[in-house]
Amino acid sequence: MKNINIWLAALMIAVTSGLLTVGAVAKSKAPELAITLYPANGFAAENVAARSIKVAITENSGQFPDQVDPQITALARNAFIAEPITPVAIAILALGKAEPEKRKLMSESLSLSRRQLLVSAWMVADSGAREDIPGLLDHYDTMLRTSSTAASVIIPLMARTLANDNFVLPFANLLAKQPPWAYEFWRTVVRTPEAIGNAARLREMLYKPDESDDTYRDTQLISALVSDQQFETAEALYFLLVGEDKTGSLLKNGSFEAIPEYSPIDWQLFSTGEYGATVTEGKLELSAIRNSGGLFARQLVELPAKVMTIDIKPSVSIPDNAEIAVSLKCAQAMNESPQTIRIPLKQQIKNLQIDNARSGCSFFWLDIIGQASENGDGFDIALDSISLR
Repeated sequence: MKNINIWLAALMIAVTSGLLTVGAVAKSKAPELAITLYPANGFAAENVAARSIKVAITENSGQFPDQVDPQITALARNAFIAEPITPVAIAILALGKAEPEKRKLMSESLSLSRRQLLVSAWMVADSGAREDIPGLLDHYDTMLRTSSTAASVIIPLMARTLANDNFVLPFANLLAKQPPWAYEFWRTVVRTPEAIGNAARLREMLYKPDESDDTYRDTQLISALVSDQQFETAEALYFLLVGEDKTGSLLKNGSFEAIPEYSPIDWQLFSTGEYGATVTEGKLELSAIRNSGGLFARQLVELPAKVMTIDIKPSVSIPDNAEIAVSLKCAQAMNESPQTIRIPLKQQIKNLQIDNARSGCSFFWLDIIGQASENGDGFDIALDSISLR
């Protein structure tokens, strides 16, 4: 399966390269007429030969032909004789050769110009067929650096290939060079579900304590990992980025000292036009207008299989016109989920025991929910801290 994935990646980009370049041929001015004039126009002959090859590739589902029409070969030869620096002509002549001469000629063609997508597409296909992953990625890199239109096709393809474990280390070696397309690559990877597990591994390999985070999409990657139930991986990435929690609490940022950045491992805050939550000056502030409410904040928390205690400290007593509660609900996909724990909050709670010894669930959603009554003007309250030990 891994070999097939590599080959399909090469095949797809070959198809796309053919489609991209067929349109570009139309920009040449009557190459068929130009090749009949004297002196011989090598670039015109190259254009005619290239157009025929590109059409053949497109009609053949992106695969390069095993045999080249003798007339096309003759055109390519004439192009080379007239202009020895015609890279596509050399590539077309190479298609009619056997290995290793074919690869040698293709490499020479590439050395003349790295902007010829036809040549680059063959190099990609060849690297894929030989399972040369570093070579494959290097050619993707070349195409992205030399073609303004390639990114929309190549970047999604690269993101999908990251689902293959064998691509993680070669990607790390390439991305460590900080290529100009890295920003777009990470933006695409976090939206590619099959690749996010390996994307987290790749992110860990590239992490540096003093790095600039402008390139990465850590918040989106953590959120994608949680959505895919890869909870341990999401937590590991979180702690890599922020450091280990030394407070002893199972909750992250339970004192609300920091503005949440990597939700939902840290607090995920919700807000509508009628109610919402914010973290301000070391407090979790909850506001709601009359007869409104819902989920204000949540955090994914890993609970051990034992008895724990929870402490909740509001800034002031909860007013009568507000119903506030903290709930713990299993976040894992299970055949029989444990019953949700709901803790009504009216005043400070200290050392309330929670027993998770036999639930079979390790990851829970800790939700803060609330509702303002139909009477009154709504509420504005704040929580100083939540601790779970």
